[in-house]
Amino acid sequence: MHKRVALLVLATAVVSLAATSPETREITDPKKIASAEVSGAGAVPIDDLFYTRNTVGGAWSPDGKEIVFTSNFTGRFNLWKVSSSGGWPVQLSQSDNRQADAVWSPDGKWILYQSDIGGAETYDLFAIPSGGGKADNLTKTDEISETAPRWSPDGKQLAISYKKKSAPVTDVR
Repeated sequence: MHKRVALLVLATAVVSLAATSPETREITDPKKIASAEVSGAGAVPIDDLFYTRNTVGGAWSPDGKEIVFTSNFTGRFNLWKVSSSGGWPVQLSQSDNRQADAVWSPDGKWILYQSDIGGAETYDLFAIPSGGGKADNLTKTDEISETAPRWSPDGKQLAISYKKKSAPVTDVR
């Protein structure tokens, strides 16, 4: 009995797959595609597109009480942090340069991130105190892009992606 049921299920699956294979599908005629009309719909004004905000990335603090992330709330992609229990985010850094991929140090005192200097897509690594303050450029390299910083568990070493501007590949250091 179980073998017959299994064979029936298998046969049904094979027939079902055959009916929906690319060879048996009808070609869609683009002239016959129609969208429902929505009254009052219109074009999105260009100014509205410039006011679109985005949030990317996110890293938990070691104690789990805060989250650091990148957002363009103010028009530039800078670092922000927010309490993990909710609330309004606080801007951690302010720069015309794009900042991203923030990570907390294991002791929670520092936040490391990459910043695109002058839009050249050659990133340097920066460290900023987790409570806010002046960011320090740790790498200061014009011809090398350092990205994706990761702390060792003891906080004494970093792993980074490293790419010379002229190189075809990225290395890990």
